[in-house]
Amino acid sequence: MEAVEEASQEQVELLNIIVYQHVLPALIALAVLTNLLNVFMLWKVRMKQRQQKRTDMETTYKYLMWLAITDLLASISLIPSLIHVDRTALPYGWAFYYAHFEIPLMNALTSASVYIVVGLSIDRFIAVCFPRRYRSVNAPRLAVVRITLSLVVPLLIYVPHSFYQRVVCSETGAGWTYKGVEALTGSLTWHVWEIIVELCHRMIPATILAILNMCIIVTFRKIMEQKESMVRAERFPKEEKRPAESSRSQRERRLVHLLVAIVCCFLLTNLPAAVLALKDTAGSSFGTFEHEIFRAIANCLEMLGFSLNFVLYFFFVSDMKKVLLDTLTFIQSKLCCSVCSVKANHSYSYHERTMEAASKCSNAQDL
Repeated sequence: MEAVEEASQEQVELLNIIVYQHVLPALIALAVLTNLLNVFMLWKVRMKQRQQKRTDMETTYKYLMWLAITDLLASISLIPSLIHVDRTALPYGWAFYYAHFEIPLMNALTSASVYIVVGLSIDRFIAVCFPRRYRSVNAPRLAVVRITLSLVVPLLIYVPHSFYQRVVCSETGAGWTYKGVEALTGSLTWHVWEIIVELCHRMIPATILAILNMCIIVTFRKIMEQKESMVRAERFPKEEKRPAESSRSQRERRLVHLLVAIVCCFLLTNLPAAVLALKDTAGSSFGTFEHEIFRAIANCLEMLGFSLNFVLYFFFVSDMKKVLLDTLTFIQSKLCCSVCSVKANHSYSYHERTMEAASKCSNAQDL
């Protein structure tokens, strides 16, 4: 039995080295980079829309901007988690942070990201399924309210998690670690509370997203079919069809496809983490090798989900694609100008040195 436990412990340590020292840092760096690009591109698009006085997509881009910001903050909040993978002998400051701030901060930010997607889905649901009602409400003001609640509510939900672990002296006596407070983690009330929190974090939002987006898809298809049938029946002659209306219809179609893609990516990358959260135990100790494999897969999928929105924006939002391509072209031109300038300076200095050497040789010959 001891040999089996030692072998299992060695496998867990090897798995932790591969995942938490190589794979996850690369995914976090990718998430930070892509979300920085998302924030920059969305800011440029919003500035461009304000200059062109286009307000039809302003509310949607506001949701997407804050989604990118929360994803960026969530990615950054994961960096301290990788500084100390082995947490059996920590400095007191790190042990205090991991015990009281790590889980509430990370989960509050990821939960805020989920709630913003829910808010965007509600906005699109009303716009597609109840367009008359959507025109009568102040959508930008409601967006501010929903985004604010999406940021505040998760913080309030995860405040109790700041107190369910405590810092203790390590078994070796050479440092500090942390473990669950037995009065809380061992009680039925705490386990019920954890289930409620996880339901509010992922399960209930996932159900709401699935229902809303199914309704959006069904209603949007009906609207598109009605428009096509009206055109075929020549109720509206083709020459009366305005280019602006056609362009707006295409933007709405791409937006619906983008929203569905975001929701699908959320479900695929967050459901394993939801199952892990319900199975996981409090404290800093690791479980069995199979459990740690599942934990690593769930963490990597959740981290990957922070980067996928960049790919989706590039494929579904033409304005963001144009901004990205223009930015890359600008950077490329600047780099080419810098390289050409360095080469020119180098060749000029080489020419000067050659002329100076020739002049010295000529003076020596005259002497």
